[in-house]
Parts: sequence; structure tokens; C-alpha cells
Amino acid sequence: MVVFKSNANEHRGVFFKSKEVSLEKRTGIDLTRKGSIEYQNSFCIEFDILFRDLDERYGYVLQLKETNDGHQFDLIYNIDGRFPDLFIVLDKKETGLQMALTRDQIELVNRWHKFKLEVNAVSGEVAMTFEGKTVRDKIDLPASSELEWTFGIVNRYGFEIDEVPPMSVRNIRFSEQNNLKYFWPLDYSNDFTVKDSIEGKVAEIVNPAWVMEQHQTWKPVKKFEFSNLPQIAFNKKSEAFYFVERKQGITKFSLNERKVTTIKYQSGNPFYEDAQQVFFDKNDRLRTYSKYKNIVPAFDETNRTWNNRYDTLAYLPKYWHHNSLLNPVDGSFTAIAGYGFFTYFNTIRKLNETTNKWEEQEFKGELFEPRYLASLGKSANDSVYYLFGGLGNETGKQILGKEFYYDLYKIDFAADTISKVWEVDEIGDESFTPVNSMIVNKQENCFYTLCFSHSNNETALQLLKTDIDNPEYKFIGSKIPYSFYDITSFADLYNWQTHNKILALTMHKTSSGKFEVNIYSLNYPPSETELVPVGKTTAKKIPLDYVFFGVLALLLILAVLIITRKNRKAKVITEKAKLDLLSDESKVDEEITQGRILTFGGFQVFDRNGREITYRFSPTLKELFLLIFLNTIDGNTGISSKKIQDYLWPDKPEHNAKNNRGVNIKKLRSILEDVGDISITFDGNYWRMSHREDVFCDFEFVKEYNQKGFDISRIKEFNKVISILSRGNFLVNTESEWLDRWKDDISGRVVNRLEEVCELLDIRKNEKELLEITDVLFTFDQMNETALELKCNILYHQGKHSLAKEIYNHYIKLYNNLYNEDFKRSFKELVS
Repeated sequence: MVVFKSNANEHRGVFFKSKEVSLEKRTGIDLTRKGSIEYQNSFCIEFDILFRDLDERYGYVLQLKETNDGHQFDLIYNIDGRFPDLFIVLDKKETGLQMALTRDQIELVNRWHKFKLEVNAVSGEVAMTFEGKTVRDKIDLPASSELEWTFGIVNRYGFEIDEVPPMSVRNIRFSEQNNLKYFWPLDYSNDFTVKDSIEGKVAEIVNPAWVMEQHQTWKPVKKFEFSNLPQIAFNKKSEAFYFVERKQGITKFSLNERKVTTIKYQSGNPFYEDAQQVFFDKNDRLRTYSKYKNIVPAFDETNRTWNNRYDTLAYLPKYWHHNSLLNPVDGSFTAIAGYGFFTYFNTIRKLNETTNKWEEQEFKGELFEPRYLASLGKSANDSVYYLFGGLGNETGKQILGKEFYYDLYKIDFAADTISKVWEVDEIGDESFTPVNSMIVNKQENCFYTLCFSHSNNETALQLLKTDIDNPEYKFIGSKIPYSFYDITSFADLYNWQTHNKILALTMHKTSSGKFEVNIYSLNYPPSETELVPVGKTTAKKIPLDYVFFGVLALLLILAVLIITRKNRKAKVITEKAKLDLLSDESKVDEEITQGRILTFGGFQVFDRNGREITYRFSPTLKELFLLIFLNTIDGNTGISSKKIQDYLWPDKPEHNAKNNRGVNIKKLRSILEDVGDISITFDGNYWRMSHREDVFCDFEFVKEYNQKGFDISRIKEFNKVISILSRGNFLVNTESEWLDRWKDDISGRVVNRLEEVCELLDIRKNEKELLEITDVLFTFDQMNETALELKCNILYHQGKHSLAKEIYNHYIKLYNNLYNEDFKRSFKELVS
């Protein structure tokens, strides 16, 4: 299966925490923490900015100080209904650089805008441009000077900032005389600093948060609890949820106003069954319906009345978990598929507006099999809808079994045709169904829907991104907990257009008999890029005692060589090796053309043509692979079938577990054939794995290099060994209880042995070697005190006092965040 190619920079940027947090937790960027920026005659500042919606939208976007004459620019954003909305203050006085934003720019939030500030210090011309609109003023500035520059909460350089607007910023550019001098893309990082991509100028992030996280992690919006099952409708125009109850009334939740309103019925009743049978019609009226009665009550929100006097409760729904839409031809309400009375349906039913009777529609082409729990969404063509997945069988009779469908159908309501677009046998190694709705992305020709596994009642929802023309898919983003108990549960996906977000709603019956509803939001479009810090790779490695004894023995030998080899030739070779260690590790990977299995820094697999195929490993396949692989490395013992069952399928009967194991071993062998000559064998007792030389394994490379004897002149091999350790911890982002022992053991051994190496080296004679080792130590243990002491001490005695202090300050911030107490050792103690 092929996954999507995504733009790695699509969701870059710093997310500024604003009034939703206390003052000391708000976000800032200091671009001149490592020194001011010089300019001659003219300069230009550009960046992309995004505003989000909060009750109060006011604050300082950026502060700019010219150091010769002390002039200070403040760019302020203020949405309070008065002019201006965006303006610049110079030395605490108003300027002509003032601008009113359009209604769309204010109301349609979470969208990127272009900002530019152009300063000609010779002519005094200053221009501010926002989304193509420009205002100008005359301001006297020195022809040459230096700038101190910050965004948001950074109280340095005499700035006194306590208000930050709810914003995000990315792609910060500084040009001098029309030549780009600095560019900070603001890609995701797990550090407190970022570098510009031209000169490497370091900027500090205060209380960092990242745009990427907003596109990957679902955030809770609101939680409700109802005594009876609520029928749920979403009004797209007003962007409000309506929770309809039979007697209690309607609970209305307005997303844009963040307001909950209880609407008590003044007269009349909705038609109420224990299912989702409520909608907004083409005239924007709230309606309820039933298969049994020719009544479709409408609600008058102004008068709080239903135009139905009958208490219509006593019916069991005919269709559960069906799909619905307003017919694009005539606007009539249309229902598709569903389940009821032990029967799956594939009918398409339209509600006649005149008679209020249901009429089955006839379509030409290939009708989909009877099903429910399918997903429906509108395409770029208003008359065309897509139907994806579901649960049912070809007969429609539940007693004859069930089948999970992973297919896509195109339904053209203008032409009255249905056609199958594509079908696959499975998605992953579990049985999934989607939620009621999908969101089609016209630009990328794909759709998003939420899916959940049927392996357990307590399951989780996760976004599935799927190509429309081809069966290419990928699960992305964080998971949402979901309790699925069939007819007492409901989940769906919605588009919150004004805020450029998507919404997930879950509803389930709790143990107390009440119904709980949860609403979550995610910035759109969702990001499928892993949160990998800048400068790190996603490559991974395979550890064991061999790793630690092997790799760390290498470092011990290196220490001895450095101390004992005095001759000039050895020193030259050693220095060359050290320089190569600092080279871009991508050069190492370019030399590897065969299949690769990597585990340090995270699990990653490449086929024999160099293409990454990690996505083909479902969670179960990856865990099965690692169980066999790691237990083979550990003394070539392998792993028994019983152990595999205990780890992967502990709750299944032995015959079911055996079937699962057989199916997944077959899948695994098929994938590994594309990697290279890798075999999985079973001797009647244990499963083992082996491979030929056409497959590269990072762990085995380190092990074999050490066994052949350490030679510092073998620069390429040595460079690979160091780059392997520097990539990160073992199997990062792979979570399983049985792996915890491996991870803890490997990390602990690496740290302990590296600390032993440090004790053998002279802090003055071997500064460069120790700095390299401290970087690796921090990779495995960000709170390692030995690495802190060595690095600060060495840098301080090299005269790099500010850099040493910056590392110390970064460490004590992390220490306080992690342990909720202050670090006991002072900077003076460390460097004395």
C-alpha cells in the first residue's frame, strides 16, 4: 500500500499560548538572544501570521528596538470593534501605520496571512503590508544601526510585555537592502531554541508550543451528560449542535459563541425514537422523522414549538447507524443503508416533501452490499457523494454472518448511478468501521474519516486519510477514546469552517445509565508528519547487551587511544575522524542502497530500492517482527509460539491465536521479501529470523565493527557508529509493556558506560571528545548531570561563557518542569 507524500513544512510555526494560560506560561520568541541584527540603509521583516479566536483578542505581536537612538516599534493586534485592528506604535506614540481588517479576516480564524514591514532608513519611508493592503508613514531612523527583535512575551531589551494575542507565527524573514539575511522557518523542535537556515543564528523560544501539535492532537471542546439518548443535529450555517430530547427540550451549543442554551418546548413534540433521526432541512428547520409515520415534525426555534401534537415514542427504529444527506437535486432528505431487526440494508430512501412518505430510489450501476456503520461525504461535484466502508453481508441477513467492507462507492444523484471506485480486503490487522461522515479534501483528492476497531467495546477513534482514486490510506493524528456498544453509541465528524477546524463527537451510554457526549477539535488540515525534532532523523536501531558492550567498548578504546597516542600522525587521523563525526549524517545513508532495518530513534524499514515501507507494518505486525527479531539476537534463542500468543493475543483461544499468528507471519514474510533476503524459520520449538548481506541492520553494523577490531583510521565506519548512537533512544514511539525492559536496560547501560568513558578522559586535553560524548549522553538522558557539568565546564574555560550559561539555564528550566523543584547546584559550582 502506498501512503501519501506530504509537505513536511505544511504545518510549521510556533503556536503562542495566550490568555488561556497564566502570564508566566505564555509564549515568546527572542530572535536576537545571541546578538543583535545589523542593518545598513534599509531592511525588511516578513512573516506569516495566523490568528485564532478567544474572548479577548489583544496583544503585542512583535517588538523591535533600534539600538543607536533607542527607537522602539510595537506591532499590536486588537479586535474590539474599534479602529484600528492592526497597528504600530513608535516610542509609545501612535503612527500612521494603522489598518482595519476585513470581516472575513476577523471572523474566519486559523488561517495564515502574509505580513511585511519595510523600512528605508535613508528616506524615512516605512510601509506595513498585511495580505496585500499597505499603509505608509515617515519615521526618522539612523541610516545604520542594530536591532533587538522579539515576538510575544519576551521581557528583555527594556520591553515590558504581558499581553500576547492568540496567534501563530512561521517563516520569519529578515532582509537587508533586498538581500535575504536570515530565515527562521520555525519547524517543530523539542528544544527551547531554533536556528535560521542561512547563517545558523539561534533564536530562543519562551514556553514553546508548536503549530504541528495543533494539527495532530485532538483537543477537548465540551462535555455533556443526558438522562436519555439525545438525537444530535449540527447546523452548518450557525455552527451549532442541537441535542434533541423527547420531553426535556433541546440543548443548543453554539461553537462560535461558546454558549450553551436550554430550549424548553412550549408546545408539541418531536418524533422520538432511540436513534439519530433528526436533521436540518433545506429551509434550515430542525426536523425529526420515522420510517413508520407520515409525519416529519418541524421545530420553530423562535416560538419553541413543534408542529406535532402527538407523543410519538413507542416505536423501535427501523434503521440504526444509517447515512443521510439533503438530496443535491431537489433538497429532500435522503437516507442510505442502515441496520434494524437483524437485517442490513442497502436501500436509498427519499422523503417526499409533499406526502411525507418514504420512497425508495432506483439507481443504475453497481449497488453496494447491505451494510451499516458506513461513512458518507460530498465530493467536489455537488451532485456526487462517496460512500466508504461499513459492516454487513451480501444477503443482508445478520444470521448469515458479518463482513467488514473497505470499499469506496461513487453515488451520482443527478445521473442516478452508482459505481465502485475501489476495494481492498483489509486495512491494518484489525476490523475497522468508520463514523457516519467523511470530509473530502478537493485539493488533495482525498477524504478524511474517523475509524474505530471492533476488537473491544472500549476502543478509540483515529483519522484515516484515504485517496479517492486509489486505495491508498494512512492513519494519522492522536486517538480519541470511544466506547462502542452498537445502538447505544454514536460518533461523527464535522467541519467547523469559520475556525478552520474539524470536530469529532462521541456519544455512549455510561454504567450509570446516562448518556455522555464529548466534542473534540483538530486544526485543519490534519498533519500526517511525525513530530520529529529538527536535526533528528526517524531512523532506529536494534539493541541488546551487545549494543552496550560493543558500542561502549568502542568508546572506551577511543579513550585509551586518545590518551596514549602522542605521535603527530595519530593526532591528525583522530582530528580528521572528529571532523567527519560532525558531518551531515545523511551522507552516510546515501551510501546505503540495500534494504535497511533501523531501530535507534524509532522503528524504520526501507526496501531494497531505498523506499521507506514502515507504513506497511501495522501495530501487530511490527510487534510480531520485533518479538522474533530481538529474541533471535539475544543468543539466537528465538521465541516460542506460546510466548507470542501471551504477548499479542492473550485473550484469544489457542486455535484463534494460531490462526492469527499464521496469517500475520505470512504478511510479515511478504513485506520482508521486499526488504531483502530475510527468512523467518520455525524448528518446532522456536521462531527465529536471519538475513543475508543484502540487508543492513544498524545494530549488527556496530556489533561487527567492534568484533573486527577498533581502528580510528576507518573513518566511515566509525562515523556510522557514532551517528547510530546519536540518533536517539531505542524504538522511540513504539509502546508495548514487554519492550519497557529492553528500553530501560539499553538506555541505562549506554549512559553508565559513557559516564565511565568520561572519567578516563582528561577534561582539558580531550575537550572535543568529551563534548561529542556529552551530546550523545544528552540524547539518551536529557537530565544527565555528568554531561551538564562537563559541557558547561569545557565551554566556560574555552571562553564561551554565554553559551555555557545558556545550556545551564535550559537545563534548570527542564529540571524544574520535570521535578517541580529547583536544581541544587549553581552555575559557579559547575564551572569552578
